[in-house]
Amino acid sequence: MDNFQKYSRLMLLIAGAVLAFILGIALLIFILRLFSSTLIHIPGFDGFFAYVILIIPYLIFYTAYYFLYQNIRGSKSRLTKLFASIVLVIGLLVCSITLILTTIVFAGVKIPWLTLFSENSGYALVFQIVLVLIIAGVIAGGSAKEKDWMERGKDHS
Repeated sequence: MDNFQKYSRLMLLIAGAVLAFILGIALLIFILRLFSSTLIHIPGFDGFFAYVILIIPYLIFYTAYYFLYQNIRGSKSRLTKLFASIVLVIGLLVCSITLILTTIVFAGVKIPWLTLFSENSGYALVFQIVLVLIIAGVIAGGSAKEKDWMERGKDHS
């Protein structure tokens, strides 16, 4: 097999992969549109969909807190573990309380202070982002300094 055959086969494979990718995306969009147009006629599905969209940020935050918890356990400094754990518990409490309040608002409960919470619920999400960044900063600040590539090369020699 000469170079021309190798390169033409490679180019055909690349072109086929690009075409398959485009057709796959088109098929996925078609299936999702078909799926959504079918499910929209089920009574109550739009409420379920709205609730799923509502809880997605909280699920992301719970995942971030779990990931940070795993990193806290691996930390060597006792002070880092303590401070990060305290902020983690505060973050979990804020996340849980705001999820419960958001669910109550979604259920349609009409309480004046709950309406105020509903109007300002974005601040709770921003506060959780700040807590996640604080925890990550504390974990990073308490860990040992990484060796650069020159020092790592000397250790292996």
